[in-house]
Amino acid sequence: MASPYPEPVARQLEMIARQMIDVAQRASRPDLAERLEQARQDLGNVGVRVVVVGQFKQGKSALVNALVSAPVCPVDDVIATSVPTVVRWGEQTTATLVTELSGEQQSIRTAIDPGELRAHVTELAGDSGIFGTLNADVALPRRLLAGGLTLIDTPGFGRAQVRASSNLALLPQADALVMVSDATQELTEPELVFLGQASELCSRLTFVVSKSDLQHDWRNIVAADTEHLAAVGIDVPLLVTSSLIHELAVQQRGNELIEEAGIHTLAKHLHRVHADVLAERHRAIASEIHTVGELLAMVFSTELEVIGNPENGEEIIQDLRQAEETAERLTLRSARWQQTLADGTSELIDDIEFDLRDRLRQVGREAEQLIDSSDPGRSWEDTGTWLAESVTQAVSDNFVWAHTRSMHLADVVSKHFVLDGRSSVPDLSLPSTDRALRAIGDLDYVRSGSLSAGQKLMIGLKGSYGGVLMFGLMTTLAGMALVNPISVVAGLIMGGFAYKQDAKQRLEQRRAEAKVAVRKLIDEAIFQVSKESRDRLNTVKRVLRDHFVSVAEHFKQSLAESIRSAKRSGALPPSERSVRAAAVASELRALRALGDRAMEVGAPAPTRTAASAAP
Repeated sequence: MASPYPEPVARQLEMIARQMIDVAQRASRPDLAERLEQARQDLGNVGVRVVVVGQFKQGKSALVNALVSAPVCPVDDVIATSVPTVVRWGEQTTATLVTELSGEQQSIRTAIDPGELRAHVTELAGDSGIFGTLNADVALPRRLLAGGLTLIDTPGFGRAQVRASSNLALLPQADALVMVSDATQELTEPELVFLGQASELCSRLTFVVSKSDLQHDWRNIVAADTEHLAAVGIDVPLLVTSSLIHELAVQQRGNELIEEAGIHTLAKHLHRVHADVLAERHRAIASEIHTVGELLAMVFSTELEVIGNPENGEEIIQDLRQAEETAERLTLRSARWQQTLADGTSELIDDIEFDLRDRLRQVGREAEQLIDSSDPGRSWEDTGTWLAESVTQAVSDNFVWAHTRSMHLADVVSKHFVLDGRSSVPDLSLPSTDRALRAIGDLDYVRSGSLSAGQKLMIGLKGSYGGVLMFGLMTTLAGMALVNPISVVAGLIMGGFAYKQDAKQRLEQRRAEAKVAVRKLIDEAIFQVSKESRDRLNTVKRVLRDHFVSVAEHFKQSLAESIRSAKRSGALPPSERSVRAAAVASELRALRALGDRAMEVGAPAPTRTAASAAP
């Protein structure tokens, strides 16, 4: 399969960037030359990350294996994947375990035998990632991956619930998402909830119905899934696949079976997604080149204006000084955008923390209602599973809302910061919350409340003793013995009543213990996740602040250079002005032509076609 990377576009943008770097160096603007060099290097980034997600045992690993025609990811009917596995291109087949150290910008890479991957990325490995986030990295030579496509197989989010938040954290850094659900049943509510969350974090979603070979009536399942997606307002491409049929087709070399399996269709779809992602990157790089070109053009246009109108030189310089003062104020903490950012971040942190507390307290209230309607001693394991899922769901929803609000804050700040008619927003990818979830700890144990036969007998005897004695004394007045049928029956009744009262008290005690355990877990979750959330949002604030300060500095330097060039041009003798004017005009025309050419090259294909067809 040919690489989707449009090399002519990249080569043209690289040539434009190189020529503009030369202009920036001649204009004594190393800062802008550095920006252009970074843009030129970004053209070499052809990697596209596709995250494959789904519930437990939906066929994600088998789907990845079918796409790359190799048994890379372990597949088992019982044992599930527990560690994300990154599958990328490499000249030789290799496997590496990567541990991202918690709180540190470094990782530990351990090479392993690819055949031993099963022991490290499945539940056989036990609790992994003690010192940080663990993932596996597999490289192998495959045509699908040669162009830069990277597939990421993730743990299912229906069993180890802490992984749901971890999977969501992968999505802001992902270029595309493939959601897998098998054909044995319709989409479930957790799957629809996850899709809704994912659509907020990743714009390129593909829904794959897997294991069509297991369900002869899979078309009805697909129709039902389509209705479910439409009902929640999710419009995504839907493809049907069968990894088993694809494997048989490859063995038998049957073209009809290959088409029926749908893997080839999915591969072509990912090929188009790859091309779309790269085209979007080219547009962003072209816009960056054009923006830098405008900053450079500011210097030349000012100089040309001073040469053409020397009598207005002082007025032009004065206007530039005022603009420079404005740019200088933008770098100060008292600038309006700085205040907007500070106020917005403070409000965002308060809102996100309140939302987290509200969601988790609602989980706590629902847990207490569940406890009141059941015997926690008998259902505590199920209650713990439900509580873990609910806490993870609440944290995941809070994570998605925090990301959405962060992007909104970035847009608001950027609109206050438009210097040249355009504004830019930096990458605001947030780290995973699974470290905070892991730190919460386990739910406290609640006693089952079951009693042995001897314990039950003792409780009954203690309760019946008073009844036998009381009614026995009363019957002795009638000449009967202390222990007689009446006193025995009364003792049995009193003993049964006492046993029921004791059972009720023990049930209430278990419920009280269970509620204390739930409140303790909820408090711990609020404490751990709130700290992680504040740290993430403060990181967002620093990223936005540094980005816009950098933009202001570049603009200020352009104005300062414009002032210097205007002074130099104003001091030129009349005999040299015409020569200098011609040189500056030529440089300015070439610079703007480069910027316009960058925007034309980076435009979508239909736009370029229309432009080339224009007379």
